[in-house]
Amino acid sequence: MSTGTLLAAVLPVLAVGALMCSLPAVTRPTLQFGVRVPPERAEAPVIRGERRAYSWRTAAIGAGFTLVAVTVQGHCPSWVPRVILVPELAAGLGCFWVARRKIAAVKSADSWFSGLRQTVVADTRWRTDPPRFPVRWLLPALAVMAATAAVAALRYPGLPVHIVTGSGHRVPKSAVLALVVAGQLYFTAVYSGLMLIVHRSRPDIEAADPAASTLRYRRFLAAFSRALLTMAALIDASLLLIALPDWQVYRLSGIGRALPVLPFAAGVLLLGAVAARTGQGGSRLNGNVHGLAPAAGTDRDDDRFWKAGLLYVNRDDPALVVGARFGVGWAPNFGNRAAWLLAAGTVAAWASLALLGAAAGM
Repeated sequence: MSTGTLLAAVLPVLAVGALMCSLPAVTRPTLQFGVRVPPERAEAPVIRGERRAYSWRTAAIGAGFTLVAVTVQGHCPSWVPRVILVPELAAGLGCFWVARRKIAAVKSADSWFSGLRQTVVADTRWRTDPPRFPVRWLLPALAVMAATAAVAALRYPGLPVHIVTGSGHRVPKSAVLALVVAGQLYFTAVYSGLMLIVHRSRPDIEAADPAASTLRYRRFLAAFSRALLTMAALIDASLLLIALPDWQVYRLSGIGRALPVLPFAAGVLLLGAVAARTGQGGSRLNGNVHGLAPAAGTDRDDDRFWKAGLLYVNRDDPALVVGARFGVGWAPNFGNRAAWLLAAGTVAAWASLALLGAAAGM
């Protein structure tokens, strides 16, 4: 077993473990494990205790599953390390739900929102002066796809009719080409399409400080969009590097087998760094607005619309996506039929890629 193969198998398990540990740190202070809390309760003893417990539990889970991935690599089929991600994620979700249940119980028992003025804030300028989608940040992904097409066109005539892929399968060369190009188009289209939807969705505005939170959200959206489109380009680069040995451009051995993983890993690190710096909705950014005092109110207690603390279902809300409840990102509103169509389209695209990969033996 080469070092490169070991890294390629273990890195995803390690990355998922690190992601689970870090999510509470980047979530809004008023959203604790999927539970809406007033600003003055953000440092309640039960919250501090559950954050510590969650960190220890998820760290142990990540370390344990990483050790399992290292142990089974080379002794089991190649798909086993990927399957390990499923129980690892399930264990992380279990830790989340334990913390959520305990915080929600204390919140209900002590009536944290009793006597508070709950308000909803909207920014009318979002329609008249919406944030601009960073179109030029699509250029790196388009450049990688163009380079892939150029290399494929140059190498295709000289390749044998059937290619032996890195997994040992003998498949038609056209199938390998189709899978690489389809994968690049998929990731670029999905990431850019999701960000287009988010740019047209309402911002996350805090009722206690609407002006500052609106400014922070604009900065967050700009930074996160650029990072996500850069990640799309890096994923496209990883797909190209995976294909080049099959196209007989070069051969990889030893630790060099990990080369195709590096652009993807760089994209994940970039996205993680941006999330750590900005926080959910820009909650960790500076949003000072001089001359405006904070509003006398708090966000509406909307826990009833969040199923299991993660899924948003509100038929009275026309929004297609809203800010995620845990971590950094957005969640679809499953009370909106269009969100179901969006989810179905995403699943169908993934299924199509999986079928194409199976047909190509990859």
